[in-house]
Amino acid sequence: MSAPRIASLVPSATETLVALGLAPWLVARTGFCVHPAEVVAAIPKVGGTKDVNLAKLRRLAPTHVILNVDENRRETADALRDFVPELIVTHPCRPEDNLALFEQLRAAFAALPGVNERAAELSAQFNAALVRCRALPRTEERVLYLIWREPWMTVARDTYISTLLAQAGWQTLPAVTGGAQG
Repeated sequence: MSAPRIASLVPSATETLVALGLAPWLVARTGFCVHPAEVVAAIPKVGGTKDVNLAKLRRLAPTHVILNVDENRRETADALRDFVPELIVTHPCRPEDNLALFEQLRAAFAALPGVNERAAELSAQFNAALVRCRALPRTEERVLYLIWREPWMTVARDTYISTLLAQAGWQTLPAVTGGAQG
């Protein structure tokens, strides 16, 4: 595998890529990919998750772009196919889906030094945290989790954040599931 040039268009994926030791290969990120700050500060920004500057991204010549079904637009993915050799599309819907995400990223970059070991350690730590969380006593709480303003938006019960909060005993309001997928 020649040295990859990775662009992350997903804030949480950027953090995971850094945790896997892939920061030296990150060539682009969104303006919302701000953690870990000391690592990502020098990585060029290419717009937001919904308004990617495709011309700037093309000039950075990524070999891999990390996308997310909920964060990025399908039109962006379609445009990226014209100049990016590998798109890695993610879609964790529940906390335990991160284990599959870690494996997806490990498989894509397994040839790079330390990635396999870091992915195994990250998966073990994450799985242990899930077990500890599920073992805690909890009281059921109902919460309104606002994710955006102008217009005000909340989360549906079948979203990642809602299922994560449910792990702690918090049920999001309103009690609805999301719209059509795809």
